[in-house]
Amino acid sequence: MNIGDLIQSAGKSLARTKARSALTMLGIVIGIMSVILVLSIGESAQKFIVDQVAVFGSDLIFVENGQTSLDSNSPPSPFVKEVLNLSDYRKMRDQPWVENLTAGMYQSDTLSGNGQEYAIQVVGTTQEEPLLYSAKVETGAFFGLEHVNSHSRVIVLGAKAAQKIFGQEEAVGRIVKVSGRNFRVLGVMAPAGTRFLQNVDDQVYIPFTTVMDLYNKKFVQFLAFRVNIPVFEGKKRTAILMREQHDILDPKNDDVTISTQEDVVRQTAQITQILQILLGSVAGISLVVGGIGIMNIMYVTVTERIREIGLRKALGAKQEDILGQFILESLFLTTLGGFIGTTLGVLLTWVAIQIIGRFQTGWSFSVSLSGIILGIVVSSVIGLVFGYAPARQASKLSPMVALRKE
Repeated sequence: MNIGDLIQSAGKSLARTKARSALTMLGIVIGIMSVILVLSIGESAQKFIVDQVAVFGSDLIFVENGQTSLDSNSPPSPFVKEVLNLSDYRKMRDQPWVENLTAGMYQSDTLSGNGQEYAIQVVGTTQEEPLLYSAKVETGAFFGLEHVNSHSRVIVLGAKAAQKIFGQEEAVGRIVKVSGRNFRVLGVMAPAGTRFLQNVDDQVYIPFTTVMDLYNKKFVQFLAFRVNIPVFEGKKRTAILMREQHDILDPKNDDVTISTQEDVVRQTAQITQILQILLGSVAGISLVVGGIGIMNIMYVTVTERIREIGLRKALGAKQEDILGQFILESLFLTTLGGFIGTTLGVLLTWVAIQIIGRFQTGWSFSVSLSGIILGIVVSSVIGLVFGYAPARQASKLSPMVALRKE
């Protein structure tokens, strides 16, 4: 029999048991769908982070409390010790190669005013915040250095926070309360969506010195700034300054993490790859289970069709003809399952991105081409591997023994 006859014969055999064939493919469909979904969402997440980082340029440096970098020489600590203080801020401010320096802190709280309340994130920062992140003030103005130095109770509202409290009314000049204290509204930010996985429209901005007083804080959570020298040189100089500030001689004892945008991208890629491997392994298990299911069903099929096999052999069919037909049936099931799983995986990825996009702007639909190719190839290999043993058993049957079976 030629290959065309074998394909036609395999197709007819599977068509006679549509329900069984569909159920047999289910494990493969779920496995391939999961692989495509995991790899595609992982790629979309990585692209989202890269796009977020690209918006702010490559000359941005962050200094955070604790040694948490993935490439740290020291073991991870179960807690983050706060060490960054006003002295560190002033030291960095005095460096000629540092620009747009902010000292940052975050605190969840409630904004109240005009008879309304709204849950917000308080951002303690400096007058350089809009310049550092290319943010725009829509009405009014951002606070200045004099407000930071004098610990002034002034506030700039994120777009959504202002809308929730004042609606269409003018917010500038009004009084609002944060943590029971009165603050005068200086300005309202233009809508900006998300930045570093945070919705900045829900944030309010207060001089970090005022925030330290408001919440009785002695330390800031991070320093962020741009450099007018090569960023790797800026990172090196920052590390030296922080060690001098904190009396650290051995780099292994560093108590802060210094990261650039390149570090963020690299670490994100590492985390994404780890998650893809872990979740992909779970999906791979379902593929193996699906392959075992196909092998079992093919054994059942061989048992049910013993007389047919014997008759075909008696009429001149060769061992390779029988072997080829049953392998093709197995291949047909797994390959079709692979195509269906791929299609469902792409569709579910699109749905997932749409859902994520409702809560986090900036996500774009991305399909893993390597995942699609891998899915189709793996499904075909499963068909060959798990279909061979039943097919070989069928091809080895003696015509005389097979024809005597009832």
